[in-house]
Amino acid sequence: MSRKTGRKETTRRLSGAWLALGFLVLLGLAGAWGWQRLSDPALTPVRQVTIHGRVRHVDVKALQKALAEVTRAGFFGVDLAEVQRMVKARPWVAAASVRRVWPDRLVVEIREQRPVARWGRRGLVNEQGEVFEPARPVALDLPVTFQGPRGAAPRMLAFYRQVAPAFEKLGLKVKKVRLDSRGEWRLGLSGGLEVVAGRERMAARIRRLLAVWPLLDQKDRRPQRIDLRYEQGFAVRWHEEARS
Repeated sequence: MSRKTGRKETTRRLSGAWLALGFLVLLGLAGAWGWQRLSDPALTPVRQVTIHGRVRHVDVKALQKALAEVTRAGFFGVDLAEVQRMVKARPWVAAASVRRVWPDRLVVEIREQRPVARWGRRGLVNEQGEVFEPARPVALDLPVTFQGPRGAAPRMLAFYRQVAPAFEKLGLKVKKVRLDSRGEWRLGLSGGLEVVAGRERMAARIRRLLAVWPLLDQKDRRPQRIDLRYEQGFAVRWHEEARS
C-alpha cells in the first residue's frame, strides 16, 4: 500500500469515527430532550391515585388528598420511595408498596394493621407485638389490655398467648396483662380476679394455680387476689362477702 493510499484510509476511518461520535452525541441529546419532555408534569401528570387493600380504618380519601401534593411532580418525576414513606407513616398502615401504571396512574397497595390487644388507654398492639397509636380513639372489641414498658409489648403478647388458653379451659379470661418497672407480672382476669405471677418461673406458678383452681372456685367464696410469689404455694385474698 502506497503512502497516499494509507493517508486516504486513515482519513476515511477518522471521518467514520467522527460521524459515529456525532451520531452518539445527537442520540444522547435527543434522549435527554425526550426524558426532559417526559418528566414534565404538564405533559405526563398523575391523574389518579388508586389504593388497594382490605382497609377498615385507613381514611382512603384523606390519604389520596395527602398524596396529591407529592404526585404533582408527574408520572416519571414522582418519588415512589417518598410516597411509600408517607403511606407507611399512617398509624393504621402496617405495610405499603407503590408502583406506576402507564400512562397516568399510581397504585398503592396497603396492608392494614390487625390489632390484637389494647396498649394503655389509646394505643393498640398488632399481631407482631408492635405498638401503634391511632390519631382518634376507635371502638374495638379486643380481648385484653397491656400495661408496661413500650419495648416490652412483644414479650407481653407472647406471655399472654402462652397463658390465656390454659385459663380459658377453666372458664377464665385474661383481661389485663401488666408488667411493672420491677419486672413483675400481674394478670387481671374475668370476675375481677388479680393474679400476681412475680418475676420468674411465671408459667410454672400459673400451672400450679390452675391445678388446684377447682378447690378455690366455690359458690360460697370467690378469690379476689392470688399471690403466686411463694416457693411452696400461694396466698389468697377473698372477696368481702366470703369473709362476712
